[in-house]
Amino acid sequence: MKTHINAFDLVMLFLSLIAIVIVSSLFFYPADSQLKALLINLDTLICVVFIVHFIVSAARSKSPLAYCKHHWIDLLASIPMVEALRLLRFFHAIKLIKALSEQRHLLASLKHRRVESAAATVLFCLLVIILLGSIGILLAEQDQAGSQISSAGEALWWAIVTISTVGYGDFVPVTDAGRIIAGVMILTGVGFFGAISGLMSTFLLRGKSNSEHQIQQLLVEQQKEHQQLKQQLSNIQQQLSELQKKSH
Repeated sequence: MKTHINAFDLVMLFLSLIAIVIVSSLFFYPADSQLKALLINLDTLICVVFIVHFIVSAARSKSPLAYCKHHWIDLLASIPMVEALRLLRFFHAIKLIKALSEQRHLLASLKHRRVESAAATVLFCLLVIILLGSIGILLAEQDQAGSQISSAGEALWWAIVTISTVGYGDFVPVTDAGRIIAGVMILTGVGFFGAISGLMSTFLLRGKSNSEHQIQQLLVEQQKEHQQLKQQLSNIQQQLSELQKKSH
């Protein structure tokens, strides 16, 4: 069964490769390491994205049950916090790479679906920046005097809040390296959320355009039906006229 690859499938492939790197690196840190705890949290975040993608893809397929039967390994590989299932990420990535190698017109397809490709790119970049930002801020701030960011949960929370430009101010970096990371994340966050606003506007305008196109199609079909009815009435009148002539 040949699998069609779209922009979001490419994002899932890259995230699978990142997840493999994360899972492989877990063996090099002690159990009580905050960096290891952060990597596990990031792996869980990626798994949530995998599960959402699986549900959406199954719902959009012609046969959700057949999709689940064909992609069951993808669902198992998306389950977080289970050590044995993390190894399935390798098979998930290999499966996507194999499907990617079978695509002959991938670039043309991505160009044709520009909005979808742009949305997938924004999603991937946001996740990568959250990943790098949370790791970077933990390494920069952990064990520093007066630091407010010393645990995995605090680092991940800070990264999400900072890139979303909400800026609660509950955790503030105190080192120069931490402040540089914060500045980069704030600037990129403003840019990406501006891109998200533009994509949402495009989706809304496209929906309005599709609705207008559907209305025009309905009007054309009604006009055709009206013409057909007129033709049928004309034929009936002609037949009645011929019958009247024959009766006389």
